Amino acid sequence: MLIGLCSLKSSPGVTTTTLAIAGCWPAHLTTPTVIELDARGGDVAWRYGMAADPGLRSLAAASRLDPQPSALAGHARPVGGSAVPTVTAPAEREPARQAVAALKPLLKVLRDERDAVLVDLGEIDPRESSTADLLGSLASLLVVARAVPEQAARVAAAASDLRLTNRNVRVLFIGDLREGDAETVAGLPTAGVLPLINPNASLFSRLADRRSRRAFGGTTVRVAEELAWTTVSREREVVTASASDGPEAVR
Repeated sequence: MLIGLCSLKSSPGVTTTTLAIAGCWPAHLTTPTVIELDARGGDVAWRYGMAADPGLRSLAAASRLDPQPSALAGHARPVGGSAVPTVTAPAEREPARQAVAALKPLLKVLRDERDAVLVDLGEIDPRESSTADLLGSLASLLVVARAVPEQAARVAAAASDLRLTNRNVRVLFIGDLREGDAETVAGLPTAGVLPLINPNASLFSRLADRRSRRAFGGTTVRVAEELAWTTVSREREVVTASASDGPEAVR
């Protein structure tokens, strides 16, 4: 099952948010693998001092002829304090673009799998046909946006296009905004509001504000639980459908 996170302009923390949500996944469920599926190039390998491969490029090559979900494990590496299994994208734009394009067959297989896979899409344009097709295959889509007027306006302007591509689209704001106001300014359902935490700041600086830390952790856990419930609900739908089809098939 694929769950996507994206932005509509620049990078307001999509990657950091994706890793944080994966790290807060409910303990009774399998920790989701994160795929840095950003055709403009990835940041994770550079940020954590990793080699370019294994990662998105090697996964694309390995799954080209035989796309199997089991291939993920051999090309994902643990990232961050929660050791989130992550398939990192090349930092360079052209290799990343080629790898993303080559992964389409594997993504079609992963969307029907039981376990969740979080895909960090980076900046997207929902009107692009290939992007719209991908968004339509996602079980859920989170649009990550800074809580500033220009980004809220951009989300609101794209709301109708986003709804057309995915019925389970929501907005996750980052910054200073009351949750009660979030849906009004976005024109879409909201997943919550995270405080802005600079991923490049020192650990001490990020943890200095206890209130922000609690708010970030609490909201991230809640969003992770809601997304995890999406996977559980989808699995129940499949089981129910299979049970309903069984007797029909016998008759």
